[in-house]
Amino acid sequence: MAEFISTFTTGFQNVVKKDLSIRFKGIKILNLYDGLIHYQYNDNSRDLEKINYFNNTFFVLKTQKGKNLDFKNLVEAVKRENKYYLINKGSFRVRFQQENQFAKVDKKLVKTAEDTVLKNTRLVSDRVSPTTEIWYSIRSEGFAFCGQLISKREFTEKNLQKGELRPEVAYFMCRFADIGETPSVIAEPFCGYGSIPVQLAKHFRFSTLFASDIDKEKIEAVSQKKQLKDNPIIKVSVEDAFSLPQIPDKSVSYVITDPPWGFYEEIEYISLFYKKMFESFKRILAENGTMVILSARKTEIESVINSYGIILEDKIDTLVNGKKASLYRLKFSV
Repeated sequence: MAEFISTFTTGFQNVVKKDLSIRFKGIKILNLYDGLIHYQYNDNSRDLEKINYFNNTFFVLKTQKGKNLDFKNLVEAVKRENKYYLINKGSFRVRFQQENQFAKVDKKLVKTAEDTVLKNTRLVSDRVSPTTEIWYSIRSEGFAFCGQLISKREFTEKNLQKGELRPEVAYFMCRFADIGETPSVIAEPFCGYGSIPVQLAKHFRFSTLFASDIDKEKIEAVSQKKQLKDNPIIKVSVEDAFSLPQIPDKSVSYVITDPPWGFYEEIEYISLFYKKMFESFKRILAENGTMVILSARKTEIESVINSYGIILEDKIDTLVNGKKASLYRLKFSV
């Protein structure tokens, strides 16, 4: 079977493992690290391009494990084998990466790596604007690989509004909620620009989705998104998350939300904000209901969680738009 390596947002390796096992029955996971997965997949490699949370995906040419890994040994190992390259036409360049940072190496080593590609493919060298890239990467976990870059996600923060949640993080939050197969009621009380509702509508089943925010302009924009517009089971409205009058008591199975962090908004007492938030969620959540909450205010929200006796089922530490944040899966104690 063909081998591939894909990279993704730090912290979500277990979520990725579970998601791939659900979406692709033919995948066999070989190695799993923070932000990287190595796997076998024998169906159409273009299927992998549809996975919205992968950053870079590589067709694997060689892997190595152990201590004291170095680029010279990896280049020589690839040179000794006649490898098949998934992309065989166009131009290429070779890149070297040490612990997620591009590295400079000896020019002779670069030339050796380039000659190996020229020998085994019809690709031509182009160090400025190639159509594909060959990466040699060494990671801190004692794992190294050489791979041909076959897919690269171009999405950047420039595509986001200030404070907008990245779509891949929104998807991870929904998968982390462990939403069941039976359609249930879901609420997103701080929906902002609609990242979480869009991912829910595209990839998950529910009987009703309540998407709300106190910002009228944002709600007007969210209501016009093609994934949400004119869908009778999606209720988009302007509402205060501290009251949520549209939602009946004990009716919601999942609250999945990214509440304000107080970095982009004026919130005088963030701990009091979180207390009011949990009081509101306690009213609408059904017995054994789940909350998935993202926050960069870890000290404050964890203090409130502990004071309320809320059960912390799981936690993921990650980076969101360059800021350290945590994703929490919570339940109210009975």
